[in-house]
Amino acid sequence: MTEPTGVPASPRALRSALRITALEVRGFRNLAPLVLEPGARFQVISGDNGAGKSSLLEAIDYLARLESFRGARTEDLLQQGVDAQPSAQASLGMRVVGDLAPRTFRVALEAGRPRVLSLDGKKPRSIAAWHASARVVLFHPGDVELPSGGPEPRRALLDRVLSQLDPTYASMAAAYLKALRSRNRLLRAERPDRRAITAFDELLASAGAVIGESRARLVDGLAPLAAEAFAELHGGTLALTVAYRPRVEPGIEHLRAALTRSLDKDLARGFTAEGPHADELALLLDDTLARRHASQGQHRAIVLALKVAELRVLEARTGCVPLLLLDDVSSELDRGKNRRLFELLARHTGQVFLTTTHPEFILLDAADRRDYRMRAGRLE
Repeated sequence: MTEPTGVPASPRALRSALRITALEVRGFRNLAPLVLEPGARFQVISGDNGAGKSSLLEAIDYLARLESFRGARTEDLLQQGVDAQPSAQASLGMRVVGDLAPRTFRVALEAGRPRVLSLDGKKPRSIAAWHASARVVLFHPGDVELPSGGPEPRRALLDRVLSQLDPTYASMAAAYLKALRSRNRLLRAERPDRRAITAFDELLASAGAVIGESRARLVDGLAPLAAEAFAELHGGTLALTVAYRPRVEPGIEHLRAALTRSLDKDLARGFTAEGPHADELALLLDDTLARRHASQGQHRAIVLALKVAELRVLEARTGCVPLLLLDDVSSELDRGKNRRLFELLARHTGQVFLTTTHPEFILLDAADRRDYRMRAGRLE
């Protein structure tokens, strides 16, 4: 397994950038049939709330990650037709260029049936191969709760980055969660079988060690980049600290001992308490947890700083700049933070899709941007 950090894997001065050269969307959400050839830099999509701006970014993100950032089921993604019933199917497609040969992604969705995937006209050999070909960093308004909510979304952020860096990480994390669910189910049995329960401990310890150690290495690289981006965005004296706080010190021996030690308590509470599924990614402003005292604007600046750091880590480790999707990015930022955000984005070398209700707030050079207007699901 690779060791993801913020340090480049190789001294490549010039970075290539992933770029969508063609996008096709049909039957998805409230969007009218769409065929688009985006520009190389900034695509600024403006429109009223409910016009379909977020749905367009969701379609792009779904093509890259094969899941909805809104947590939607397939039936929710299909366009609503007569009597608010889902249409028969939806199709998404995009052509992406980068430092490798152009790749063509297609997804067909149909209610009650498995989705059909096509990568360069063939069934992909694995989901990991798909993800490795279309890396993307996404900000959406729901992310603002990341500093203030529970720890699960913060762990998910780390796992998402690691899955894009190393195809084996996602399968390792999936194996860990499967074993964890099985152990928890046995813990809740009417007559628990200790031998059956502890049979999962070795897998949980070995996979959990890889997860914890990988996350810790990632945060070592991510933290200084996020702190730097926050200082630039916030423009004040507050300092952002990002720290990984494992419930159990990562390592097979530590995890194995913790599982053995906590078995009686696990039986009493009906779930496994020890392991990386309970770890925390702490976000602090001047050594105070952000979820306790940060303002809404500071929360947004923290999340944007984390996204910038995520972008830079992916670029450094893969040698290719990911796609960047920013949904309603300038909302709730004061004028100073908004100006500093776009000064930072202007130095970004990749392709960006961003949405707004107020295009006048998007402070980007006209030579680098293409402006679109979304009206009732139609992109003009």
